[in-house]
Amino acid sequence: MGKKKGIISDAILVKDIKHGDAAAMEEIVRRYSNKVYNLAYHLTRDASAAEEIMQEVFLTVIAKINTLTNDAYFSTWLYRVATNASYGFLRKEKKFTEQTTIEEIDQEPSQDYEYDWSTLPDDILLSEESRTILQGSIDSLPEAMRTVVIMKDVEGFSNEEIAQSLGLSVPAVKSRLHRGRLILRDVLYGYFRKYSQPEGEGV
Repeated sequence: MGKKKGIISDAILVKDIKHGDAAAMEEIVRRYSNKVYNLAYHLTRDASAAEEIMQEVFLTVIAKINTLTNDAYFSTWLYRVATNASYGFLRKEKKFTEQTTIEEIDQEPSQDYEYDWSTLPDDILLSEESRTILQGSIDSLPEAMRTVVIMKDVEGFSNEEIAQSLGLSVPAVKSRLHRGRLILRDVLYGYFRKYSQPEGEGV
């Protein structure tokens, strides 16, 4: 990879990998292994599968890196490979069934829900029960929504990165994210509401 340096850009590393530089490939693995593993794990909820997917993804990088025409978009290409591999695993294991059409998902939602989650104590928001409820709610989302919600709200991708990784427009990402969040709020509202009611209120 040449001389001592500061941070080498992905684009330069990709060019080096295309020329057979093993050290550049090692740096890409070091740089992205945790991100690819975490994304695969959050999509599959299977640590063993996530490990296999991570290895598969980097083997794909070695095998198909020359098909990448714009080296600057390496990370979004990598995440697309990881997402496809994750859903390939779920379909093979019959752990996922799509129930909502893409057309329905991409329609602009007609309603919203207002709830101030910040009023809840941290011990409730961060409890094991809350995390289990939230995880189950995310897992129940249709694939197209679930992927966007996980990438945005769990993994912290930008809307532009998600759009490029999934081959969507930014408005489509925003629509799926918004609708997914509405569903989650609806599911979680009843659970958290019991903690926010003043004593004596409710049944």
